[in-house]
Amino acid sequence: MSLRQLSIAFEYRSDQTNVVDDFYIPCLGACSEYWRAVGFFTSNGLALAAKGLSAFASNNGKMRLVASPLFEREDIESLRKGYLARDVVERAILRQIDDDVSCDPSDIVQGRLEYLAALISNNCLDVKVAFPSDIRLVRNGALYHEKIGIFLDSVGDAVAFTGSQNETFGGLVGNFESIDVYRSWDDPHKRVERKKRNFEKLWDNLTPKLTVLEFPTAARQKILKFRTSHYHRRDPESALPNSIRESPMKTPDLSPVIELRDYQKEALKAWFENASRGILAMATGSGKTITALASTIRLMKEQGTLFVLVTCPFQHLVDQWDKEARQFGFQPILAYKATSMWESHLNSQIIEFNLGLRQVVFVISTHATFVMQPMQDAIARIRGPATFIADEAHHLGAESSRTRLSGKFNFRLGLSATPERWFDDLGTSELLRYFGKTVFEFSLQDAIDKGCLCRYSYYPHLVELSEDEFDQFREQTMLIARLVSKSGFNENDKALESALRRRASILNAAEGKIPFLRNHLHSVGEIDHCLFYCDPGQIEAVLDLLGNELKVRVHRFTARESQKQRQSLLSDFASGRLQGLVAMHCLDEGVDVPSTRMAFVLASSSNPREFIQRRGRILRRAEGKENAVVHDLITIPPKEYYDDSSAAYTMERKIIERELPRLAEFAQSAENNFEARDVIWNIAKNYNLLDY
Repeated sequence: MSLRQLSIAFEYRSDQTNVVDDFYIPCLGACSEYWRAVGFFTSNGLALAAKGLSAFASNNGKMRLVASPLFEREDIESLRKGYLARDVVERAILRQIDDDVSCDPSDIVQGRLEYLAALISNNCLDVKVAFPSDIRLVRNGALYHEKIGIFLDSVGDAVAFTGSQNETFGGLVGNFESIDVYRSWDDPHKRVERKKRNFEKLWDNLTPKLTVLEFPTAARQKILKFRTSHYHRRDPESALPNSIRESPMKTPDLSPVIELRDYQKEALKAWFENASRGILAMATGSGKTITALASTIRLMKEQGTLFVLVTCPFQHLVDQWDKEARQFGFQPILAYKATSMWESHLNSQIIEFNLGLRQVVFVISTHATFVMQPMQDAIARIRGPATFIADEAHHLGAESSRTRLSGKFNFRLGLSATPERWFDDLGTSELLRYFGKTVFEFSLQDAIDKGCLCRYSYYPHLVELSEDEFDQFREQTMLIARLVSKSGFNENDKALESALRRRASILNAAEGKIPFLRNHLHSVGEIDHCLFYCDPGQIEAVLDLLGNELKVRVHRFTARESQKQRQSLLSDFASGRLQGLVAMHCLDEGVDVPSTRMAFVLASSSNPREFIQRRGRILRRAEGKENAVVHDLITIPPKEYYDDSSAAYTMERKIIERELPRLAEFAQSAENNFEARDVIWNIAKNYNLLDY
């Protein structure tokens, strides 16, 4: 990204903006050079300037800083008597450093100077000092007091600013300040070019009335003495004010309000015994997130420093992870919106992590952002212990994702209720190769028995296809057979994918489901906290039946609704203001709807991952909720086709065979297990499928 691509205002003022967040950080992330001239030299001021530097150091960025030393009376006398200016400046700077340490011998100053030492020694920061050449002016208190800054990017654009700010805590945070900004691409008066020329003359000691010296060797060496290989034993950013940091830091730890359950402890033990690699196959609602965060805490303590990347399939899951992570004391970077909103911040923290100035970097992203080049480039820069946590890890088995799984991560944790990918043995094997074997399993029945999920009753209902629908189904099946015969079962075959989708939609959107739903809802009585899983082709009909005909307070819950709207709908559903939600795939993974007491599955899926996820959504516990009820509408051929001598019988049998694993899985843990299995047994018997 270049400076021109940023949204840069002409003025920043303390009553209207946060100059650090709104101006400094975006510009530093887009530039390759930063030139800064300020009035005062203090180690605190330099540390704040260096803090900004790390935001663009990943782009080989360089900062030039000119500041004024603070002379005392004896310094001025020495200058007046003609002693070497360099020696006098050196003495003033050394005294300032010593004063900092003696006035505050705590780890705060130590960490600040370590920070400077690391950045100077890595050639990220170059410092010069300036003062008036006329000693008479210095004696009367005159200082080099100019305040200008210039950002320059790699494509030749520049942004200059002037104003009242110093690179000090007061200047950046405490005082009421303002700056004026000039952009080279929108600068008819050539102010940016003039300021660039003025700074270059200043840097080269060609400015009349000023003396500019290299940062004295002795002062540089004094600062470099504060380098240490044990940065992680203290928090160097504690040297900086909270408003410059992302938020007040605290050492991440297990939250005092969280007590791990025995099975979560077993999961952690199994993962660490497998060299901190492997998959936890834990049922939805059993606390996978808490278990993973606890693993991160322990790993961080063992390693001393740790880079953490969590990826999720959906944006709302990023927000849920963020909420949980903050309970443990982490301060996550959320990397899932526009790159400009997180890339600079992330690269800044990676540089600090690599330099030993930051104990932990915690990033939460989506799977989609993870595979993008900016995130891949950031991962490539990591130097140190790193752990990768993949929520719903099965998604990363797709070809577009698994090729981006990085070897930078020493430690790898996959989370999924269903690690195996449906009809994708290669994707499954690649996931196991990367993350390691499944080291711990906690089934849905385990979750119910342990009280993590509520108990439920399961009622399968049979709905016949019409003759026209069955003819359409048969047509799509014949097309699928031809495509598979020609090219095999190729997940990337668009024609095959389209035919499979159309055939599934015929079953899911069968017209007989609407009359069945109407009749059944009349017998249910009051509808309360009810979910309706629908096919896209039937959602309008279901909404019309519920909202217009039956006067049920319902709302659609689909990809059409924004994240904010979804949160509002879930809140209304939980409170009872909405009696029902009519949803499609967006409730399959990660959305918590614990208040659900009843669900109608009109659009089924033979993919185990999807129907297990749906069941997990329904069974989450909530106050006053003892159990849940699941009504499952199963599409079968018309009765007139029940003839095992007909040519269509094999095709009819395939429809039933497709549904039976899901029915058996739902019935297995249900309270009315035997009643549900009777329905399944009768279906299987009619089609000679009693193996199920």
